[in-house]
Amino acid sequence: MAQAKPIKLLIAALGGEGGGVLASWLHSAAIASGHFVQGTSIPGVAQRTGATTYYLELVPDAGERHRAPGTRPVLALNAAPGEVDLVVASELLESTRAIGAGFVTPDRTVLIASSARVFTVDEKAAMGDGRLDQERMLGMAERFSRRAIIADFATIAAQEKSPLNAVLLGAIAATGVLPIPAEAFRAAIRAEGKAVDANARGFEAGLRVGETGSDPKARPVTAERTGEKGLTPMREEGLTPVAPELTAFPAEAHAVLAEGIKRLTDYQDRAYAWRYLARVNRFVGSPGADGPFIRELARHLAVRMSVEDVIRVAQLKLREARLARVAQEAKARSGDIVDVTEYLKPGPEEIFGLLPPRIGRWALTRVRRDRAWPLKVTTTRLSGFLRLKALAGLRGWRPRTLRFAEEEAWVERWLGLIERALAVDPAAAREVVATATLVRGYADTYKRGLANWNAIMDGVVEPMLAGKLPRAQFADAVLQARLAATKDPEGEALAETIAAIGRMPSSGSKIAAE
Repeated sequence: MAQAKPIKLLIAALGGEGGGVLASWLHSAAIASGHFVQGTSIPGVAQRTGATTYYLELVPDAGERHRAPGTRPVLALNAAPGEVDLVVASELLESTRAIGAGFVTPDRTVLIASSARVFTVDEKAAMGDGRLDQERMLGMAERFSRRAIIADFATIAAQEKSPLNAVLLGAIAATGVLPIPAEAFRAAIRAEGKAVDANARGFEAGLRVGETGSDPKARPVTAERTGEKGLTPMREEGLTPVAPELTAFPAEAHAVLAEGIKRLTDYQDRAYAWRYLARVNRFVGSPGADGPFIRELARHLAVRMSVEDVIRVAQLKLREARLARVAQEAKARSGDIVDVTEYLKPGPEEIFGLLPPRIGRWALTRVRRDRAWPLKVTTTRLSGFLRLKALAGLRGWRPRTLRFAEEEAWVERWLGLIERALAVDPAAAREVVATATLVRGYADTYKRGLANWNAIMDGVVEPMLAGKLPRAQFADAVLQARLAATKDPEGEALAETIAAIGRMPSSGSKIAAE
């Protein structure tokens, strides 16, 4: 008898997401439905908690026929490009990897993709905003698949208090690609006997999403955008009516300004947030300072005025929301005891930065700058909690510290250069605004970023403003220098770019990217 054509399924997941359990549910349901199924798994540790793939081939209605020894069909152990019927990706970048490998094709493949992101090491380590373009990845998923079911399955799982793999199982059942009834999947969950109620809730939620198609709330979905990576605007509806203090600013900037006030009040106090508004207001009405310009200035300024010093780090680590997130990531159940140990490695700048400026500078001249003091603080124990609580309680002392004085001086220089650039070329001023992304993080990352920023200001911006370099290429020169610093934080590419800019003639074509 001719062998039926196998149905091929590829699961692209991250380590710790229950991909193995998902594969076992599929096996159990397929066998119970009378099919022959074979599966393999390939563990990986390349990114984040480890990318893992599971590959299954299912021969419909062949379970009984191939039960006897020597009659089993010959099936592949690995997926082949262009020959996969169903691809399931638990994270958006994993779906993009599958597309790039050729496993997703418009003529054959149904794609189930979560719009949730777990950022890679490269994305987190980038000097600027290193996040990959989410809209582009979503567009690829829709373009290269025969049918795409896209939803934030991670959020759905959290809402249902269910594992992600159960929600994905429901979405798989809804596609109809596998000739397995939904009841067979439910039976597989019950037969496994672990967290049956939670898994059942997740399965039904995934089934609903799969039956209705892509989740309209899936665009855009992004992980936390606060901190050094940027500032998340408040929802526009939350600003109706507009707060009185924002009426003098362009409408495009209202959302970011409102979030900036909230952020800086939490960081320091209300007076500090008012200083933020006053700084932005310096540019309102200036030629070239339109709404988008003010919005970007306000966004970067709010981040730079809330630099993560030792006080802020302690403040953030004590947040109840953070402890709850850690417990959730550890999959702790109600009543479980969760210990959280923070591994800190403050250097001289962080420690002596808490002193008054004169004393702090004096102390820094008498220690090795490359020295650090590793610490382990268990914040869920009284001693560790009190240590961080004492540091967080220094918020009122912050304006008297060396680190605060240095940051204030940096902000004022940055704003001053923006004002001067705005008078010469608004496009160049926008690029000077964007250079703020280079100065972020702490310890060595912060020092490298600050050194690169100073190099751009001293080697490109100041000479351009002084007329020593051709102003016609002002904006492009700052952009190329910033891109070079982002590409190579160590500064070699930046040094070459600045040298090339210095050799520019007084007229001619724009410089090319190094």
